[in-house]
Amino acid sequence: MLVTKDTKISKILKEKPEAIDVIAAIHPNFKKLQNPILRRSLATRVSVKDAARIGKVPVNDFLKALQQAGFEVELVPDDFQNTPDLEIMPPDFSGKEIIELDVRPIIHQGKDPFGYINKTARKIKPGQVLLIINDFEPIPLVDYLIGKNFVHWMTQDADGNYLTYFKLNCKKPGLLQRLFGKKNVPCKYHDIHPKFSKNKQENTQKSTFKKDMQDVDFEQIKQQFDGKLPEVDVRHLEMPMPMQTILERLETLPEDEALFVHHKRIPQFLLPELEKRGYTLVSKEKSPDYTYLIIYKKNKNN
Repeated sequence: MLVTKDTKISKILKEKPEAIDVIAAIHPNFKKLQNPILRRSLATRVSVKDAARIGKVPVNDFLKALQQAGFEVELVPDDFQNTPDLEIMPPDFSGKEIIELDVRPIIHQGKDPFGYINKTARKIKPGQVLLIINDFEPIPLVDYLIGKNFVHWMTQDADGNYLTYFKLNCKKPGLLQRLFGKKNVPCKYHDIHPKFSKNKQENTQKSTFKKDMQDVDFEQIKQQFDGKLPEVDVRHLEMPMPMQTILERLETLPEDEALFVHHKRIPQFLLPELEKRGYTLVSKEKSPDYTYLIIYKKNKNN
């Protein structure tokens, strides 16, 4: 297996579970990945370059450690900069209500903090600021909340803890932008999918994706992948774990197989992620709270 700076940690551990000991030896923060719950939730969201940033080590040092574990690696150029694209110091939040969530105790108890963060973020209102406190840089969290219409700032306290501030993006367009028809950004927690908003052609791709879901026969696809249809049941999982679990399974799904998912409903937030990865799906409702999904590569039905 070839490992690059963009390879997800979960894919590495899927290939060689014993690599967890090599990764844990690179930095104390990575020892948390030895906890099965945290490994399942964090490793799927973190790439090699992200992990190197969290551990404050050069990307190539991380890759060379994996090379010693038997992986083929692709080193980055000497001038590669793995620095965060962040405004380091937060602005003056005086007069703003700070909603604080310290995830350190949650992680130290071996629990997945993502659900707690997601639940708190959904309640943030304009004028409030969400402050997440963690003992390592929360790279996957930043990426996730940016996609939910938040802007962010980061700093560190005297003990080295990361303080990440999130505020809803409530910016209004300027006069010229308004003259050309640009609307205000909705000031609420919601999904932003730039891929589908750049132009009419891309919006058409989104609608075509949904149309494909309706036009393709579920039983026909099920028969097409007969014997090559591994299953996963995500009905018992709390948000956002159903989506994370499905994406994790797709990372290692062979090209000639499809994934049969037992879900409560069609997961709308998952659709653009499938589109980006070249997948589509068909669905069949078994009951109001139970839906079958089959997820497969688009070119398999062309």
